[in-house]
Amino acid sequence: MFHYVRNVVFTMGLMLAAGSFIAASAQDANREVVTAPSDVGAVVDRIQKLSGEFKSEFDKAISHSMVDGTRLEENAKHRADDLHDAANKLGDVFHDKKDKNNPAVREQVDKTIGAGSEINRIMVSHRFTDKLQRNWDMLRDNLNALAQVYGLSPLEGTQGQ
Repeated sequence: MFHYVRNVVFTMGLMLAAGSFIAASAQDANREVVTAPSDVGAVVDRIQKLSGEFKSEFDKAISHSMVDGTRLEENAKHRADDLHDAANKLGDVFHDKKDKNNPAVREQVDKTIGAGSEINRIMVSHRFTDKLQRNWDMLRDNLNALAQVYGLSPLEGTQGQ
């Protein structure tokens, strides 16, 4: 009987340890899966914030790059504006509806991921500063977390990632 109780206690201890590991990893902002509305809301808020920071840094970088003064510069700046606008609208819609499954939220997620895809093409095909690349990597990671929640294709990594 003692061995049985000891084995049950040991097994329960392993299960508790595993459960606390899972709970701890669920608090990581860079985790693979976000499903609770509060998790989605936090990702939406980060995307909103990061898109503004990225847009500002992107506009500076593009103005000092080889595409400065070209039609590509204007198009690229418009894409950054589109992403920032879509992210802001996503934040407004998500916090208004308070339901990650609301069709209006889903529609805005699609638009935001689409705008991110446009910027991703630019970031993949041109070399920018390390700071801008890090900003984009963080923003892209959060866009990909949102894409995963909604079953959308993730944005591919840049620079061989």
